[in-house]
Amino acid sequence: RGRIGIRAQDTEDGKGVKVLDVNDDSPAEKAGIKEDDIITEFEGKSVNSADDLAKAARDAKDKSSLKVKLNRDGKSQTVEIKIPKRLKTSTL
Repeated sequence: RGRIGIRAQDTEDGKGVKVLDVNDDSPAEKAGIKEDDIITEFEGKSVNSADDLAKAARDAKDKSSLKVKLNRDGKSQTVEIKIPKRLKTSTL
């Protein structure tokens, strides 16, 4: 299960990545990302393949919020994905 909660694939034209699936109750769903959105930028980095997106997500792994630029129905928009802090637990 991914940290932001999406599954994406390359697009035919190599411009952005298409969101195939958004996990229920994930940070991506809460930010408003939907299936069939085309992600073109992630944290200021241009995204042209699923590998680009994975690398940008890894590079931003310590951030608490992520800016994502996407196209939906031909319109460009920017959303912010808020990443919940992972709380550690101990049983003593």
